[in-house]
Amino acid sequence: MSNLSYVDAHIHLADAGYAGKVDQVIAEATQHNVAHMLTNATDFESSLETIKLARQFPQRVLAAIGVHPSTVVQSEDLHLTEFGEMIEENAEWVTAVGEIGLDGKYSQDERIKERQREVFRFFLKLAEEKNLPVVVHSRQAVQETLDTLADFHIPKVLLHWYEGPIENLDAIKERGFFISIGPALLYSRRIEAIARTADAKTILSETDGPVFYRGLFHGQLTQPWFVVEVVQKLTELKNLSTEQLRSMIFANFLNFIHP
Repeated sequence: MSNLSYVDAHIHLADAGYAGKVDQVIAEATQHNVAHMLTNATDFESSLETIKLARQFPQRVLAAIGVHPSTVVQSEDLHLTEFGEMIEENAEWVTAVGEIGLDGKYSQDERIKERQREVFRFFLKLAEEKNLPVVVHSRQAVQETLDTLADFHIPKVLLHWYEGPIENLDAIKERGFFISIGPALLYSRRIEAIARTADAKTILSETDGPVFYRGLFHGQLTQPWFVVEVVQKLTELKNLSTEQLRSMIFANFLNFIHP
C-alpha cells in the first residue's frame, strides 16, 4: 500500500477558516500520509468553491456538494434548481452529494423542520438520479434520517460524526452504510462506545474541520492529519494493528466513493 493511506472522509476546506491556508493544510496532510480529503459543502457558494479545490488538487481533494441543514435555517434562496446542472458540468469532479441531512436541534420550529425534509429529499433524489454517494448529517434525527433514506436508492451512504444511538449500528451495517469517527473519539465516552461497538468495515475517519476540538488538539486549527490519531485510538479499541486498520478504512473509503 502507498504511504498515502489515511483518509479524511469529511472536512470543509472551502470554509473561511481555511482561507489562504489550503496549500499548507494539504502539504501537512501529505507529510502525515493522508491520501484523500472529501471536502463537503454547506451551500451553493461553497459547493462551487469545493469543486474549484478538487480541480486545483486532483485526487487529493474530492468534492461533495450540497446544502447543510443549518443553511436551510439561515437562508431562503438555496439555488436548488442549479445543483443538477452543477453536477452535469463538473461530473469529473463531483464525488458525492453532501453535506445534507436533518438536524433535530431545530425541531421546535415545524416550518423549518419541514423545509429541512424537503431539501434533504431534493438532494437524495438528485443523488439517486446521478448515482452518487451521500454524506449525511443526522444530529438528533437519526431514526427519521434512516427512514427517509429508505425511500431512495442511494449507492452508498455515510452518516458523518455518528453519535448514536448504538442500537442503530446493526441496521446501519445491514444496509451497507458507513459511519465516520473524528477526533472527538479521543475524549468522548459516547463516541468511544460507538467506535468500540461498530463493525470496523463500516468505519471511516474524519475531522469535520474547521470545527475545533478539546483534548489533544485543543486550540488548534483542525487539520486532515488529525485522522492519524483517530486511527491510532481505533486500533486500541479494535485490537488491530495500525496497518490493518488504516488499510481497512482506506478500503472502506474507496468502497464509499466508488459505488
